[in-house]
Amino acid sequence: MSSHFRLYSLDVGQGMSTLFVVYDADGGVTALALFDLGSLGKRDVAGPSTLEFLKKMALLRESPNGRIDAVFISHKDGDHINMFFGSESGKDPLQGLLRLLPDMTIGLCRYGGRYSWYADTATVSKKSENLLTLIKARTANPDEDVKGFPVGASSVLTTGGVGKLWGGDDYLVFLVAANAPFNGEAVGTSEDKISDKPNGDQANSKSLVLVVGVEAGGQMTTAIIGGDATFPTFQYINCLVTGTGQNVYMTLLPHHGSRKTTFGLPSKTKPISEEARRVVATYAQLMSGKTVVASADTGSNYGHPSLETSQLFLRYADTSKTWWSDPLVGNDRHFTTAYIDYALDATNYNQIGMRTFLTTQNLYSTRYYDSSVVSSPMVAYAPFTAFGTPPYSDKFAFAPGMNWIYTLLPQSIGFLIDFRGVSSNRLPKDKSLEKLTPAQLLESFSFVHREGLPEAASPAQTVAPQPTARVQAQPAAPGKARAPAHAQRLAPRLGTPGSRSGGRR
Repeated sequence: MSSHFRLYSLDVGQGMSTLFVVYDADGGVTALALFDLGSLGKRDVAGPSTLEFLKKMALLRESPNGRIDAVFISHKDGDHINMFFGSESGKDPLQGLLRLLPDMTIGLCRYGGRYSWYADTATVSKKSENLLTLIKARTANPDEDVKGFPVGASSVLTTGGVGKLWGGDDYLVFLVAANAPFNGEAVGTSEDKISDKPNGDQANSKSLVLVVGVEAGGQMTTAIIGGDATFPTFQYINCLVTGTGQNVYMTLLPHHGSRKTTFGLPSKTKPISEEARRVVATYAQLMSGKTVVASADTGSNYGHPSLETSQLFLRYADTSKTWWSDPLVGNDRHFTTAYIDYALDATNYNQIGMRTFLTTQNLYSTRYYDSSVVSSPMVAYAPFTAFGTPPYSDKFAFAPGMNWIYTLLPQSIGFLIDFRGVSSNRLPKDKSLEKLTPAQLLESFSFVHREGLPEAASPAQTVAPQPTARVQAQPAAPGKARAPAHAQRLAPRLGTPGSRSGGRR
C-alpha cells in the first residue's frame, strides 16, 4: 500500500500541467503521472522552474535516467503539449522535458483526439515530428503503450467501457469521457475516422476528462482534470453520469475558465442563455470539487478565467471554510484572479477586465494579474455584492504565480489532506517538497482537511452507469439542457482500485 499521495497543479502561464505522485513509507517516489505540459505565455517565468521541478521528480522516480509512469495528454493544442519537447526553431526558449532527460522512460501515454493531430508538434534536427511518435520511442511496447480512444469512450459506459486507464492497488486514473461527439459523430466511431483537420472547437471538445482517485478504508477520494473540455463535452458527459461529486477535493476549471467555449458562445462577450447555463451547471455539479483551480495566464487576451465561469463552478465548492489562507494577509483570505465579465457596480466604477483580488472562496489561480501591486480598487470577492476600501496598502507586493499542492495521507477511512500554495519561483527548492515519512508529514501539515470520514457518503453509494440505450443516444443540440442531476456520488462502478482489469481497446 502507498504511504501518501501528492497532486500538484503547476503554474505554466497560459497553459496547463498537473502532476500526481505516489510515495512509499520512506518518502520515496514509486509512481508518477503527468497530465499535460504546455504554455503559451510567461514561459520565461513559469516554464524553467516547472521543468526543473519535473526533471527532479522524474529522477527521484528512477535514477539515473528518469521515468514517468503515465502521461495523459488532453488534446493537441500547444498550451497543453509544447513543453514536453520544445523546439529547435529558436521560437521556443525552452528545451522541453524530453530534451532535458534524453533517456527518460515513459510507461504509457493516453491522448485525446486523433494521432495525426499531433504531427508537426515537435522539431528534431530541424524536421517536424509527431510528439506521440517521440513518446512512443520512450515506451516498452509502443503500439500498446501509446493509444487514443474511439468517439465517446468512457469508463462509465455499461458496455464497451475502457476500464481504468492506469493505477495501483490504492490509486487509479479513470476516464469520464474522451473524444466527445461533435457535429453528429456517432459514439464508438474509431479514432482514425475522426476529422483529420479539426477546428479549434472540435479539438477542445475531444479533451480527455479524467478522474484521479486514491483509496483508503474503502473510501475513494478524487480530483477532476478535464483539459479544455467545452460545451459539447459537457453535454455528452451529462448524458453519461448523474449526481453531485462527493469526496472530490479538486476540480481543474475546464479550458482555463473560458467563458466562450464553456457556454458554447460565438464570442466571449455574447449573453449566455438559461439553457446553456443549465447545461454547464449540471456538469459543474457532477464535478463539484471542494476547491477549484484555474490554470491561466493573465497576460493573454482570452479573458481566462472568466468570473461567470468561476462563480458557476464555485456554487458546488466548499463554502464552510477557506482551504488555504495566505499567511501574509491572514483572515482566511488569499489572492486569486478572474476576468470580470460585466460591471458589478457601475455607479461607482467599472471593474470589467482582469483583476487580482482577495477572497475567502475556494478558487485558486496559478497566475496573478500584476506581479508588483494588487489591482486597485480592491473587489470584495464573496459574493461580489459589496465593495470597500482595500484591507492593506495598494502597493502590497505578492508572488506573480502559484503552484497548488495537495498532500493526501491515508487514514482508516478516507484521508487527511494538506493544501498549500508555493510561489512559482520557489517550487524546485521549497521545504514542503522534502522527502518525508508519514509521521513527519503529519507534523508538517499547515492545514488539515478531513476527507471521507464517517459523516461522508458511504463507499457503497456509487452511481450506477446509465442504461446503454441512454448512453448511446446523441447529446442534445447546443442550448438544450437536460434536467438537473440528482444528488448522488460521481464515480463509475469500478470497485476498489485494481479490482477490475477493464477493457483496453
